[in-house]
Amino acid sequence: MNEYRAVVEQLNEAFDEYGILITKELKELDRFHLTSQQEVMMIHISKHERITANEISLAFGISKSAVSQVLTKLEQQEMIVRVINPANRREAFIMLGKKGKKYAAMLEEVNIKLIEKYFSKIRLEDLKHMTETMKDINVIIKRSKES
Repeated sequence: MNEYRAVVEQLNEAFDEYGILITKELKELDRFHLTSQQEVMMIHISKHERITANEISLAFGISKSAVSQVLTKLEQQEMIVRVINPANRREAFIMLGKKGKKYAAMLEEVNIKLIEKYFSKIRLEDLKHMTETMKDINVIIKRSKES
């Protein structure tokens, strides 16, 4: 168990350092004035166009009320829009708003910049292995929450 602890501490340190090092590239996103919770939710929404508040609640493991509070603020900032589901008028789809589309485009630009400047210098096989390992960890975490 001590070996796991040491490796996990190194992994956490590497993630922290990565976050610090790419701060400059992420500065462009600061102009949207989003909290970290809003950022995470916006990234999720941008990857799941036409998602519902209930689906967001399930994905994040937080209450619908908490999701609603964040969505209300995002809607006020024109980051998202709510569109009534014609098949179920009691439900609304959450979609990117005017500013949300700009945010998603800027996220894509940042990703491309990171790939060009940094990730392309790493062997593709190593990146694939790292990705598969993170997916495995995520599956284990999801399973533990289900039981």
